[in-house]
Amino acid sequence: MTQYEVRVTQTHVDYYRIVAESEEQAKDMIRKRVTGDKVTYGFKEHTILREPVINYAVQLSPEGEPIL
Repeated sequence: MTQYEVRVTQTHVDYYRIVAESEEQAKDMIRKRVTGDKVTYGFKEHTILREPVINYAVQLSPEGEPIL
């Protein structure tokens, strides 16, 4: 058997609801929430999961290095 490295991109889209004084404040508050600042501004309203995309497959050498 031949060993391969396969890259797969998986993404999702989250939608949040928040009360703020301005668009910039709303973005800043959610940015803090999603970057792990342990704040709980707003709440997640909806999530869309996207289909995984297989980007490439490359054969690996016996040492585990990509063969280009």
